[in-house]
Amino acid sequence: MTKSVYVALFATVYLLVYIILFTLDISFNWILLLFSLSPLVLVWLTLSVLSDHSVQVQDLEEEEEWGYADRPGRRGLGIF
Repeated sequence: MTKSVYVALFATVYLLVYIILFTLDISFNWILLLFSLSPLVLVWLTLSVLSDHSVQVQDLEEEEEWGYADRPGRRGLGIF
């Protein structure tokens, strides 16, 4: 597994812990701490996913700006 998968798992567990603590009304200080650190977790998750180069992506050719890399031609879009 790549680093971004571990970061996504961490962010998911972080969110679940926050929801469980909030639902059970355990400690307001812990809830406030997790809530205040959540933007940092989301920025870390976003940056790790965007900087992950484990999947090779081909550049689109000319006149394919609105297409998908895994579907050839306009017929692959299903809207034309």
